[in-house]
Amino acid sequence: MKNIFLAIIFTSITLMGCVSAYAVPLEGKIIGASGGVNSLGGILWYSSYMNLDTPRNFLKGEQLKITLRGKARWVYVRLLPEGAKATIPIGIIDKRIHVPQNKVVTVRLESPRPNIRQVSVHSGRQAFGRGISLFNDNADIVSIDVSMEK
Repeated sequence: MKNIFLAIIFTSITLMGCVSAYAVPLEGKIIGASGGVNSLGGILWYSSYMNLDTPRNFLKGEQLKITLRGKARWVYVRLLPEGAKATIPIGIIDKRIHVPQNKVVTVRLESPRPNIRQVSVHSGRQAFGRGISLFNDNADIVSIDVSMEK
């Protein structure tokens, strides 16, 4: 019912010419543990993730706006495909991303990402063997919105 209501409002605003792109929250279960050393994977990984309700195809040019809490200054973002093991380094966005003061990280997809079942952030010192910073801290996902690049 909530999605139908949002679709009606979005369509109405779009038809009036007020909106040129969509912004839709991803739906799924967020797993994470705030509080530093209790974060999933401990100090070396500091991971938080959202298991999507259904696998989703992400398009080239879409943007993920990931709202975080925690003290991390840098994160890696991963889009894990259906059937892939979470322990292997597949689907990682190939750059370290700075967390701004407002705690909203924007990731623009440079290529399509089909059949994604999980979106995760990693802020530990050695997540997937990629050094972030010796002084980085935890980051937990609060929400994820998806929109097409403007």
